[in-house]
Amino acid sequence: MSIKRNLILFFFLCFHADLYAFQLEETTISRVHAAIKNHEITCEQLVSAYIERIKRFDLSMVDSAPINAVTEINPSALQDARSLDENYVKTRRLSGSLHCVPVILKDNLDSYDTTTTTGSYALLGNQPVNDAYLTALLRKAGAIVLAKGGMDEFAWGMMGISSRNGRIGNAYHADLNPGGSSGGPAAAVSANFALAGIGSDNSGSVRIPAVYNGLIGLRPGTGLISQSGLFPMGKMDGVAGPMTRTVEDLARILDVIARPDPQDEKTLSVPRVKTYAVFLNSDGLRGKRIGIVRRVGGLDTFRDMPDNVAAIMQKTYARMKNLGAVFINVELPEFNSNRDLNQAGEIQDVNRYLSSFPAVRKNFRDICESDRTRNFGSIKSCLAFMSRTSKQTGRQIRRAQQIFANNKSYVTRMMNKHHLDALLIPISTRGVANYDAMSVNTWRAPVSSNSGLPSIAFPVGYLRGLPVGIELIGKENAEPLLIQMVYAHEQHSRARPVPVMPPPNERIAEISAPEFNNVINQLGRKSYDSVLKASGNDEKKLTPEVFRRLAKSVLLQQ
Repeated sequence: MSIKRNLILFFFLCFHADLYAFQLEETTISRVHAAIKNHEITCEQLVSAYIERIKRFDLSMVDSAPINAVTEINPSALQDARSLDENYVKTRRLSGSLHCVPVILKDNLDSYDTTTTTGSYALLGNQPVNDAYLTALLRKAGAIVLAKGGMDEFAWGMMGISSRNGRIGNAYHADLNPGGSSGGPAAAVSANFALAGIGSDNSGSVRIPAVYNGLIGLRPGTGLISQSGLFPMGKMDGVAGPMTRTVEDLARILDVIARPDPQDEKTLSVPRVKTYAVFLNSDGLRGKRIGIVRRVGGLDTFRDMPDNVAAIMQKTYARMKNLGAVFINVELPEFNSNRDLNQAGEIQDVNRYLSSFPAVRKNFRDICESDRTRNFGSIKSCLAFMSRTSKQTGRQIRRAQQIFANNKSYVTRMMNKHHLDALLIPISTRGVANYDAMSVNTWRAPVSSNSGLPSIAFPVGYLRGLPVGIELIGKENAEPLLIQMVYAHEQHSRARPVPVMPPPNERIAEISAPEFNNVINQLGRKSYDSVLKASGNDEKKLTPEVFRRLAKSVLLQQ
């Protein structure tokens, strides 16, 4: 055997020996850092392992539709990892608190080395020249932008359907709803394709997919995290937020991205803590008073809840009571759930965004005239939406902001009246992932979204192997308290079941990252042209089985 072949064999055995010692599934930031320090794994090996896992399992379709969580693997990810390794060898110091933490960004968050299509075929190839502010903070802390995650087009939806990459599946069963609109990052993190995901939330787009995929998801209060570089559909009530498998990892991510941004004035007056890690207290539920919200406006938040889901809720209350929490029932009859004006000003916001770099579309009209958008229908329908919405500017913005302010004041008064630390609402009255939008409370009873108050969503039990979850809503700037309570619950609950991956797609496993990205592009195009547009943009037509057949036909062309 030649010296060259001996060297190749040596490095192959070393690489796989390290990965054998290091467990990729369900790993955490602290475990990754320990493994790097103990020479169990390098950053390049870790990033390579995640990319190989994506290629093996994301487009598997033997027993179900593919998960299809990833829109684009970052072509710079491996080089970024090598640079971190080189620096670590020289300095023997981690580059920051998120050294070599692979993160998946929702496809409406800018990064200079991946496209931002915000889930739309109309923006295919749209390449920003700068990072979003939070993306830059992640990189500065040593994180790796591993990939972009799929989303409902223009963040409109909770079913994981888009003209960009077709249909996203749930990590626990790919034929089920991943939640939306941040379904891609959520399913990816749950499937152990990355350590963390960053989504955005208007009326549940972090919280729904987080819970449906067995994760913790934070919708921060207004101004805690910068909106700079977040595609501005729903800018008025939209916020970015992290999704992770553990509360500790969520706190570590939040430590990095919850920083004031000179270009986003909403962030400048928000009080900040030095680190959220100090709130990771296993006794954090003791003495906490939690209001179970039974009604918001005229809506019953527990309406038609099945007995087996109600039983999980009762066990959750009992578990939290044993940890020192006190519960009372409350109602919010005067809460204003009207979201009709929450899009005011967004046409102008999108036009400014598209003019800030050499975007593939000049403005919103150009998006309409591309005839490549599912949510806005035909060119005529899209232009009508644009015309109607563009007239909502100053007066409508002020009216929407007044609703937010009144709701925040009202909820705070009610919490103070009952001496509450948090409000509790089930994410879905049906419990597990489903396609019944009318069972989802985050938009039917938008307490957090229509007040700007923080909310954290997390699983509290499992039904037929699928997560069931709730959200806790806090007062203004109460993110530390919410983290404290959810951490205490997590520490006294069983570990989440790890999603079982489908049989690997060995054909996709052998291709390069750019080839993988091209497959996704073709899959989105075919889904739109063959099903969505052809059916008048009826998302129900893109069923798991229809999408599975489409995916197989795309792969046959490769």
